Amino acid sequence: MASKTPSADAHQEVTRFLRGMWRFNRALTQQLEPLIESRHGIDSRIFFVLKSIQGGKHYPKMLAEHLRIPSTLISRYLDQLDKQGLVSRSIDGQDSRRTRLMLTEAGERVTRETQETLYTLVGAQLAKLDPEVLQGLLTALDSLTDTPDEGPAA
Repeated sequence: MASKTPSADAHQEVTRFLRGMWRFNRALTQQLEPLIESRHGIDSRIFFVLKSIQGGKHYPKMLAEHLRIPSTLISRYLDQLDKQGLVSRSIDGQDSRRTRLMLTEAGERVTRETQETLYTLVGAQLAKLDPEVLQGLLTALDSLTDTPDEGPAA
């Protein structure tokens, strides 16, 4: 069966979407990263790892699957977090082959404080949108990522 060639309008929509996502991501990153780094000593990737552990992803494999990143990268992040005293690792009580992850007191504090910073900054950006537009955007993002109300929520 022959595939249909997308119309010029469809190409323009895809281009506009990709450009918009790229620009939005860059703008948000340029605002967030220096602020999070200076206030909390972590970056957004580390925040999402901490937030995911806090949210119940207590095993490296589960964490990698949840965040959709390679387990080797999770291992590097966990090594860094362990050295910073933000995460503790222990042998799982029910399966000694598994390592259980927990946030330390310092990890809980950094996660909470970083989340407050993110809510303030991103909340101010989202407040610029009409509430109906915001709900449409959130619904569209859920549809496109196939993960309603999931993911590394802040």
